[in-house]
Amino acid sequence: MLRDAVNLTPNGHPDKPARLNNLGSSFFIRFECLGKLSDLEDAISALRDAIDLTPYGHPGKSGCLNSLGTLLKTRFDRLGVLTDIDHAISMLRHAVHLIPHGHPDKPACLTNLGSSLQARFQRIGELSDLENAISMLRDAVDLTPHGHPQKPAYLTNLGTILEARFQHLGELSDLDHAISTLRAAVDFIPDGHPRKPFPLSNLGVSLQARFERRGELSDLENAISMLRDAVDLTPHGHPHKPAYLNNLGCSFGTRFDYVGELGDLGDAISMLRDAVDLTPHGHRDKPTCLNNLGTCLSARFQRLGELGDLEDAISVYSHAASAPIGPVSARFSASRNWILCARRIRHRSLLDAYSVAISLLPQLAWIGLSLTQRYTELTRGADVVREAAAAALDLGFLETAVEWLEQGRSIVWGELFQLRSAYEELSSAHPEHTRRLRELSAALEHASVTREKSSTLSEQTQSAAYHATESLQQEVDRHRTLAIARDKLLQVIRRFPGFEQFLLRKGYSQLRRSAHSGPVVILNAAQSRCDALIVLADLDHVIHVPLPDFNFQRSTGLQNMMVKLLGHGRAIHSDDRKGVPATLHGVSWESLLSTLWNGVVKPILNALVFSTTPGDLSRIFWCPTGPFTFLPIHAAGLYGIQHSQPGHKVSDFVVSSYVPTLSILVLSPNATAEPSGNFRLLAVCQPPSDGQSRLPGVDTELEYIKAVIRNSPSGRTTLLESSAGTVEEVLSLMKEADWVHFACHGIQDAEDSGLCLADRRRLKLRDIIALSRPHGGLAFLSACETATGDARLSDEAIHIAAGMLFSGYGGVVGTMWSISDELAPEVARDVYQQLFGNGTRPDYREAARALHDAIGRLRERRNASFHTWLPFIHVGL
Repeated sequence: MLRDAVNLTPNGHPDKPARLNNLGSSFFIRFECLGKLSDLEDAISALRDAIDLTPYGHPGKSGCLNSLGTLLKTRFDRLGVLTDIDHAISMLRHAVHLIPHGHPDKPACLTNLGSSLQARFQRIGELSDLENAISMLRDAVDLTPHGHPQKPAYLTNLGTILEARFQHLGELSDLDHAISTLRAAVDFIPDGHPRKPFPLSNLGVSLQARFERRGELSDLENAISMLRDAVDLTPHGHPHKPAYLNNLGCSFGTRFDYVGELGDLGDAISMLRDAVDLTPHGHRDKPTCLNNLGTCLSARFQRLGELGDLEDAISVYSHAASAPIGPVSARFSASRNWILCARRIRHRSLLDAYSVAISLLPQLAWIGLSLTQRYTELTRGADVVREAAAAALDLGFLETAVEWLEQGRSIVWGELFQLRSAYEELSSAHPEHTRRLRELSAALEHASVTREKSSTLSEQTQSAAYHATESLQQEVDRHRTLAIARDKLLQVIRRFPGFEQFLLRKGYSQLRRSAHSGPVVILNAAQSRCDALIVLADLDHVIHVPLPDFNFQRSTGLQNMMVKLLGHGRAIHSDDRKGVPATLHGVSWESLLSTLWNGVVKPILNALVFSTTPGDLSRIFWCPTGPFTFLPIHAAGLYGIQHSQPGHKVSDFVVSSYVPTLSILVLSPNATAEPSGNFRLLAVCQPPSDGQSRLPGVDTELEYIKAVIRNSPSGRTTLLESSAGTVEEVLSLMKEADWVHFACHGIQDAEDSGLCLADRRRLKLRDIIALSRPHGGLAFLSACETATGDARLSDEAIHIAAGMLFSGYGGVVGTMWSISDELAPEVARDVYQQLFGNGTRPDYREAARALHDAIGRLRERRNASFHTWLPFIHVGL
């Protein structure tokens, strides 16, 4: 009848929008009863038409916007498409704006907006969405009088989101408030009412959460009672039935963990199987239900030892992890559980499990999130790539191990690298798609940079908090919209023949080209084994060097030894300034470096058949993983008078550099082109207002650099000096200069790592990332801790030196920890003398050799102790 009414009403008729709205509402009611997705699509289509036909200012406009926003949020709940929830929030914000304060429809619209913001928070974790949602839902409750039929629903939504904030922030007061709010909602609804199950189920979930926090069994018993009532009161076929069954099943599983009654575990499995069976294929909740079922099956295997349970757990975990739709966190969790189960019995699917987990890492650290969020998400899978490589090596898949280690490490840097790619191969085949991809990538990078800057400014501008927050939200929304658009375009491109893996996993044939200037040695540290994987440009297979005399425990033991040797905070001990070898807490640098030599480096050099024959030493590029990233591989050797002859140290055989990934060594098309014009070197020295202790050696260092340039036969060189030393001035000069030299304080602090500049501000990683510049040139970082990294995410290379590489510098001289203010100027002088001394324009690709030679002279000339020369490393080409 309603469809006929719409069809018989001509466009332009004043009743047409209302009839479309009624038709859409009817489709939605049928969808809620039967769960048919086609009804939801028809409802959305009808509401879109209604909005298009309703003029701005019409009193019915806000109602149509509210209805369409609710429908889009429902479709997001079902399918998980991020654009739906973004559009829903946009529609609902517009509706709230149009409804005057005091209007009876205001609370309903506020509730829908709050629920949509909560849904987006659960998907991407933006805390601002959570806080805004709570504010909206509180307003909805406050504006609704007692006795109003919608009051329980508004209370339920508020209680649910307070429980969500408890799960995120851990504040018990949020959970207590959630429980009291949900109890009020339950009490307001008479028994037998069809809306009773929703607050009952949410109350049960909150009581279970409080039990898990406090351990009071009465909370769990009450939770099970509430959840059972919610299931019993919900008719079969209702769209919410699977969610209620899932919640009840999880509560039985929790009681089994606490009490140990096998019957509870059986009930949990039964409930969760029903939840899985009733959840439609392609529903975003399916992976979560499957993951929960797998956990219970795995628990029963551990209790009874029946292999069938473990096989079933592996099966459901694999389906959950491989689902195309659903929260990435749930799918990744399922992949980790799949790995654990498959490893127990060396199941044939183990490598598939690792492959799926690695493919999900970029989705966990989605490019539409903030930098801090992306790194936080990656902590979930900090070791999965190294363990995957070890599993591949166990089965003899050497090239797969290399491909995975490249695919699953330095993910944030790698995506930045992709944004700046030229996409040459795609350009020749699909020029229009390439043009669009370049536009979106450039816009996305700019939006990301603007978002990070806005975030920093909002922290500083407390007096303008409202406007700063509003502006930041706009930047966040734009950043996310561009990321979604780029993801959609990439999906289209990957449907083209030959482009199925476009910007995804690189094959070994591509990766080995990175070893054009010398072997790349990947050092993998997994719990079960340690290995070296050697990549050579002219060899179509990996050289595998197992390290049986070195294991994960030893690598972490060496890290602890270094902490003792370096002292608290990596401070240089006073005896180092005098060049006296230090032996602290019963350990020594000699023992650490000899362990690295015998257990790691010597077997690798033997495999490469390197010798100490006089002449130019070969370059070697160390690509460490896990705990290897914090160890001085470049200095491994046997030290002491009895080992003074060549052949006992890595520096006797090769010139060492470090790289975070193989891809960073790929030469851009213009990398070998000879630059023209004056050579410009920027020197940035410690400004007086950096808020740090003075470094007397900085002035000496600058004078050394000036003297080298003054006496250089290398042609015309211009020395640019930072006068103010502000972040803005330095960034501007870095764009002009070919090379840059920093002589100042450096601080390692994850993504807030930076170089200390004027006004107590840092040149942070996010500033360096934003610096896109032509590829090539040297960044000399004569500052502390510029290549240290973050222990939580050792495989993400979160340090200043890596930031310089990915911003476009071809090579970096960095430091692994604090450096000597007395000797740092000598190292800088000797490096520059060698680079500027041959009468031609200096070449950044010779910096590694110049540093190698400078450190060698320092050791000979000064008899310098390990603390003073070990920190200096070269990173990049």
